[in-house]
Amino acid sequence: MDKSSTSSDHAQPVDVDIDIDIDIDEMETNRSFAVNVADAVKTVDGETEKNSIDTKLNDNPTNDFQQWQALSPWSIVSNIFSTLKNILSNGFAIVPIVYTGWQQGFDMQWGILASSVLLILVTIFAIIEWRKFRFRLHNHQLEVKRGLIFTKKDEIPLSRIQNIRYEQPFYFKPLSLGTLVIETAGSKKDEAHLAALDTLQAQTLKRLLLNLSHTKVTSTDELQQANSQQNIDNTQPIVRKSLADLVLFGFYQNNFIWFAVIAGPIAGQIDWDKIFDSPLAQQFWLWVQQQTHQNIGLQTIMLIVALFAIYSLFSLISIVAAILKYHPYQLDKHDETIQRSGGVISHQQDALAIKRIQLVQVQQPAIARLFNRWTLYFKQVKGHEVEQKTKQHMLVPSVKSTEIESLLASIPQLSGGASALPNSYKPIHINWLTKRIVLPLFPAIVLTIVGYYGHHSLEFFEFTWFAATMIMLAIYIRYKQWGYVVADKVIWQHSGFFGQQWKRVAFEKVQHVKITQTKSQKHAQLAYVEIGLASGNVVFPYIPTSVAQQIVAQSLNATVNNNQNWI
Repeated sequence: MDKSSTSSDHAQPVDVDIDIDIDIDEMETNRSFAVNVADAVKTVDGETEKNSIDTKLNDNPTNDFQQWQALSPWSIVSNIFSTLKNILSNGFAIVPIVYTGWQQGFDMQWGILASSVLLILVTIFAIIEWRKFRFRLHNHQLEVKRGLIFTKKDEIPLSRIQNIRYEQPFYFKPLSLGTLVIETAGSKKDEAHLAALDTLQAQTLKRLLLNLSHTKVTSTDELQQANSQQNIDNTQPIVRKSLADLVLFGFYQNNFIWFAVIAGPIAGQIDWDKIFDSPLAQQFWLWVQQQTHQNIGLQTIMLIVALFAIYSLFSLISIVAAILKYHPYQLDKHDETIQRSGGVISHQQDALAIKRIQLVQVQQPAIARLFNRWTLYFKQVKGHEVEQKTKQHMLVPSVKSTEIESLLASIPQLSGGASALPNSYKPIHINWLTKRIVLPLFPAIVLTIVGYYGHHSLEFFEFTWFAATMIMLAIYIRYKQWGYVVADKVIWQHSGFFGQQWKRVAFEKVQHVKITQTKSQKHAQLAYVEIGLASGNVVFPYIPTSVAQQIVAQSLNATVNNNQNWI
């Protein structure tokens, strides 16, 4: 436990740091390890298949995961597709450049040549990667060898495995092949990507990794017992989502900002004056004036309706994407893990260890407030998450407020237990607002003085003060949305702007609590509290000192007698 320290904006603040660390490596045993896969019942695409594999240690090296295993040559196809996907998904910035070049007379021959060279290089790299890739289970860890020029060997302790995702792209379905993606705590990329595995082999390895990663193996007999757990189907359904739920999820989860990023530069290339002067545009504007009788209020309403129609049209992309990725959505509890499955074209099965869940977050965008729907996220150890680069974690879409408590109750091993979504919250102190609300006034006053002596137009002053007013309004809305609720086992943080979100922190997952006070905060008996989790920090600004001390006490009480580590 770290002792108290002080820091401040102007002088030394009171900084109470409670820091408790447990080294997982010291808690794990690195004993010799042998794999003997017993009778396993495998469920693939809803069909149960039983494979009796009674082999002693090293009796059958071909099927024994202790031996170095090569991937199928079909993994070359997977590597090519994934590389091209990464290139295209990160190429939004070149869309305006390509559009501008096309407008200026793009040479198609050079484009075809560049694309061909790129495809050849990607294929060569994929072949080399396939030839160099090997994996095996050894000494209670998954070992992976790979590399293009230099060979890299990764040794992944099974206790560190956080997620195991099974994917079956459309081009692998006819071949009964799939891909296992293994992610570990704190990693910023996939630790292991085992492509083009036989479906039965992939499911066997997935279950084996899940069982062993949550079982301390000290002997071959205990290992066989862990393997035999695969015969027992302990799957319990948690939630199912219909097609209508996913359509609604795609509608309110619409990332319109990406459309603005791409369309903005392209819109700058369009001659809008020419479009507005066209006969069609003039006829449309005349029709609007006739329908609204030149009433500004009616014209504003019509503009809002038009914008909503454009939003709905663009939402079709998000709706289709949600259906293709999640339908039919299923979330199940299997032993010590929760598993999500779904996907129309590319089938996915995500498995997350329940003990790895650090934070439960429920988010409600502005549009979702009209339908009283939330998106629930299970956040885990900070690093690469289940939902990859979108920063979306293991999620449950389109959840009603009344469903949240029963959903959490379906996961009894979840830290903090079942909790209903709070109906209200205690706001942070108004001092947070008073120290920030006046800040936009200073640049507005300076610009006003400069504009006065510079003889700027009236529009300059109107825009300056309009911008300052909007910023002050935004600060006020932010303040009104920030609050907290302290319960017996958890603490909730509320925040947002037009939308809103709740973060649920279980006290037993707290790694450190940091309390900071400036001189003014100390005088007002307020504090700035930072709660540290393995998934990141959660901040509570300008809360009473008594509440801060209560958070410290409850965090210590929850962890002092708990010999389990937070991660």
